[in-house]
Amino acid sequence: LITAVVFAPMLAIFFVITALRKKILAYRSEARKAHSRVVGFIAETFGAVQAVKVATAEENVTGHFEQLNEERRKASLKDTLLSEMMFTIFKSTINLGIGIVLLMAGSTIRQGSFTIGDFALFIAYMWPLTDSMFAYGNMIARHNQAQISLERLKYLLMGASEHTLITPGPIYMNGELPDVPVKQKTAAHRLKCLKIEGLSYLYPENGRGVRNVSFVVEKGTITVVTGRIGSGKTTLLRSVLGLLPAVGTRRWNDEWVDDPVSFFVPPRAAYTPQVPRLFSESLRDNIILGQPHSHEGIHQAIRTAVFEQDLDQMEEGLNTLVGPRGVRLSGGQVQRTSAARMFVSGAELLVFDDLSSALDVETEKNLWERVFEPRGLEAPTNGSQDPTRDGLPTCLVVSHRKSVLKRADNIIVLKDGKVEAQGRLEDLLETSEEMRRLWEGDLEDTSGDQGDI
Repeated sequence: LITAVVFAPMLAIFFVITALRKKILAYRSEARKAHSRVVGFIAETFGAVQAVKVATAEENVTGHFEQLNEERRKASLKDTLLSEMMFTIFKSTINLGIGIVLLMAGSTIRQGSFTIGDFALFIAYMWPLTDSMFAYGNMIARHNQAQISLERLKYLLMGASEHTLITPGPIYMNGELPDVPVKQKTAAHRLKCLKIEGLSYLYPENGRGVRNVSFVVEKGTITVVTGRIGSGKTTLLRSVLGLLPAVGTRRWNDEWVDDPVSFFVPPRAAYTPQVPRLFSESLRDNIILGQPHSHEGIHQAIRTAVFEQDLDQMEEGLNTLVGPRGVRLSGGQVQRTSAARMFVSGAELLVFDDLSSALDVETEKNLWERVFEPRGLEAPTNGSQDPTRDGLPTCLVVSHRKSVLKRADNIIVLKDGKVEAQGRLEDLLETSEEMRRLWEGDLEDTSGDQGDI
């Protein structure tokens, strides 16, 4: 009976964790999201200093920052309080069980059926057992909290097996780090034609996305995807690259692309997203990502990205640390650093998602002029150049800028996730009312939802 009472706290701990599981997950998830919102807002503020000053919105920005911090404080407080409450419950339950055991043992000792020696031996075994109960309860609670982090890691796997996270591999704690594998560009990586047929992806939460989109990207051409806010431009790019599990076909030089996530990477393709991500490392490391490149190749990529003047003003030059998510750089500098990363890869297909959204007019003009120049970037290559449009970049671009639309060989006009029209600018301005509205600057989303998907 006494042994059964000793194990009773374990059952109590199990039921407590089961009852609080949803709150454990909810509080930890909200705390992580609140922290991300604060860090993200800091990065956005650094990137929009000029706009804030022009609008004299310092007080509003500061007020919003305080509000985000207050939300983070409350979320973190709830998460911490719940953890401490469970800790207290576990300890109290075990101590209560020990107290009951002592009372029961005292009664049996008086009756003569339980000796002092038996009691001493029982207590010697009981302490490790009760400590293991506490450790068990704490472990299960931490396991539930860690599930939030696991879900974030699984999201980054983009559909790959979650067992990838626990696949054994070497750990380099001391000495020199291994060289990053270099994928040499061969004739198989050369792009002649990219065909997209019947591409569709709908978000489960709202049913919006892109439907049955088809187009062709020829070597050395500029294909521009444009449309109103929320028309599905970003969704289309991410679907093409396999970053969303879209249905449809992708053909690279008439060859079926079975695994787009691993296929559309350098030296075949390079991508700069709408909100670029930088690592808390130096500019050099963020640009080359561990790949071997010559000094000339890096600086050519920096020149193409119109970043050379910014670099000259940095005391540490390419060794300048950008901070978490690039918070020490402006929004335009982050975009151009990501662009330089893309240019230095020597990829056949350059995919931009609204590259110049954080740039001033003059910088944007220079950047696009340099992008559309014949590329002289260093690129690992073992094959011969395709003579068709030799030296010209092949670009798939999301943009509504007139300077980019004028240069486009093909414009895809999206409306409510579908291709409204497709062709050259002069033809679309004559035949497409939607294109004429976009050309006149009407970018508002008429569907009721805000923000591009």
